[in-house]
Order: sequence, then C-alpha cells, then structure tokens
Amino acid sequence: MKSKKRVTLIPAMILVILLLAVPVVFAGFSDVWNKITGWAGFDTTTVTITIGNQVPTIEYVSSISTQEVSAGLISYISFTFNATDADGAGNLDDATAVSSFSLTGEIIRTNTSCDFLAEAGNTREYNCTIGIWYWDGAGDWTINATIEDTNDAHAENSSTTFTLLETTAMVMSPTALEWPSVNLTSTDVLSNTDPITVNNTANKNITDGNVNVTAIGLTGADITSEFIYAENFSVNTANACGGTDMVNNTATGISGATIDKGNNSAGDGQEELYFCLKGMLQTISAQTYSATGGDSWTIAVE
Repeated sequence: MKSKKRVTLIPAMILVILLLAVPVVFAGFSDVWNKITGWAGFDTTTVTITIGNQVPTIEYVSSISTQEVSAGLISYISFTFNATDADGAGNLDDATAVSSFSLTGEIIRTNTSCDFLAEAGNTREYNCTIGIWYWDGAGDWTINATIEDTNDAHAENSSTTFTLLETTAMVMSPTALEWPSVNLTSTDVLSNTDPITVNNTANKNITDGNVNVTAIGLTGADITSEFIYAENFSVNTANACGGTDMVNNTATGISGATIDKGNNSAGDGQEELYFCLKGMLQTISAQTYSATGGDSWTIAVE
C-alpha cells in the first residue's frame, strides 16, 4: 500500500505576505502595483491661477467756473482729475493722461499731455490746460478726462461740464474814412478807403440788422456852420452805392450785414461795409468837411 504525500501551504502563504509587504516598503513598486491591481487611492493634478489686470478709474474731475472768451484771443482753462489703479499708482501710464472740451457743433479742444502732479496710495492727480478760442460757441461744454494703465486698460470720465458764455466784440480796419476830391454836384461817390472790414472777435453770431453805424454830419473846417449832413450818406455790404441810408446821430442797422463767429485769420467772421456820399446841398462852401473827436462815426455790433 502506497503512503500518501502531504502538501504543505506554508511557503505559499509566506509568498503572499511578502508580495503584500513589498509595496509598502518600496514606493516605486507601489505605483506599479497600484496600476496593475487598480488599488490606487490618490492621484495628482496641476494648479494654475491667472490674476487679471484691474481697470483704472477716474472718479474725480474738478469743477470749472463759468467762462468767457477773450476777444480775438485764446483763453487757457485748467482743471485737475484723479486716476486710481487698484494694481498700484505705478501701474498708471502718465503719458496717456489726456483731456478735452466738447460741445455739439464745435471743434473739440484737446490737451494730449496732462501733467502728473501728486500721488497718494493708488491714486495720482493730473493737471490739464486747454485753450478755448474766441469763436468757440457758448453753451455747456463737456469735460473729458482719460488715462490708460501699463496694460492698455482704459479709464474715462465725461460727467462734468462748464458753461461758456456768449460774448460780443469786434474790431475793424481801417479806422478812417476818406473821399476823393468832389464838387458840389457830385453824387454817388464811394469812399476811397472802402471797405471797412468788421471782424467778429467773439462767439456771438451777429444777425442781419445788428451791425450798426452811427453817422454824424460833417462840419466845415473854415465855416463851421456849414455841414454835409449824415442823411447824405449810405452804407452797403456791396461795393456800390445804395444800401442803408444814415440817420444823424442814430445807430442804424445795416441791411444785409451779418457776421457769424469764426476764425478771422482764415477769412471767417467778417463783413465788409462800403460808404457812399449820395450828394450834398448845393449851397455849402468849398472847404474840407469832417467828423472827428466826439463827432466821429461809430460802427458797432450787438
């Protein structure tokens, strides 16, 4: 009778224990083992956070008092504004601090280089100076202030206005009227210093009838009791006699004379007046007649 063989399980058990213990000791092998067995209890991930640029703001623009133009000139108006950047005042690009004044129908007036004044915390203060010309229209002008940061983010404020008043002013040339030699029977003789050019040097449009001439009779130089009366003259906007007859010592609106505001240097904002001696009394003496001093003629706009 054959004897039975016994099979021992101890070595197999030991092998299993060793296989389970090795991953605990060797991390590299643990990763391999977890992938083979699907027993992994963790994994890794990358982490990325992008912090964006914060847009600057302009929360304060100083007020500007009511303004008037300067006759025939440019007037400079200054104001300040504050720009704030949460990323730090140093993130503001000073070179982009600009400003403008605007009014519908008018040329936009601009300063492209406002000046840095001071810094406090995340805020910088800038000063801007803008020129207003004498023909810029009356009304409520909008103040615009803008700036960018070093990342090209843009801030703007157009919430403030100032008032520009309507103003009337003029200059004219020449300032003396002369006539060639005439005789008692002469009629419809134009001045040889015509025309007098009237320049509108402010920002009010002068409408028809609001260019006035006040004429006073011319007094004889030798016989002061003799005159060439104001009614013997007329004023026209064309290079010809005719137009509007004068009335002694009375502001008389010249028909057809209008002077819109404009740049005189460009030929705008001007009117030409032509003066005509229509005739004179046949009984006055041959002498020089003139109106000077307090009797000088007045040309005005309103």
